[in-house]
Amino acid sequence: MKKAVLLLTLVALPVFAVFSQKMSTLKVDYSFKNLVEGYDHQTVTKIFVDDELVAESTQKSESKPNTVSCQIPRGEHTVRIVNYALYEGNWEEHTIENEYSIDAVYEFDQKFKKAKYKLTLVFDIDSGTTGKLK
Repeated sequence: MKKAVLLLTLVALPVFAVFSQKMSTLKVDYSFKNLVEGYDHQTVTKIFVDDELVAESTQKSESKPNTVSCQIPRGEHTVRIVNYALYEGNWEEHTIENEYSIDAVYEFDQKFKKAKYKLTLVFDIDSGTTGKLK
């Protein structure tokens, strides 16, 4: 009986640790600035944590601000936020390489310790992408 209880405990502890891990919420508010007339693409923004897709925004025009949120385990992580534009029926990264005016991409490393974080991103066609994390 002792062996069965010990075995059950050894199996249950790692499972419990995963489910009891504290999480941080990251809310990303983003908008485009200085759009060129006639180029108001439909977009979505995706959040990748340690190269894994964890969230995707709703689809909206660039001219409309949008928000996307996700849960991130506490600890050190690399976060990459990428905006995608719908062009001729295909979603593509909104980057200079894909012939857009700016790289609508933001990447940072962060030690997540608090319960909530808010990132405000501005994809400015004239001056590039900027972000402010609180």
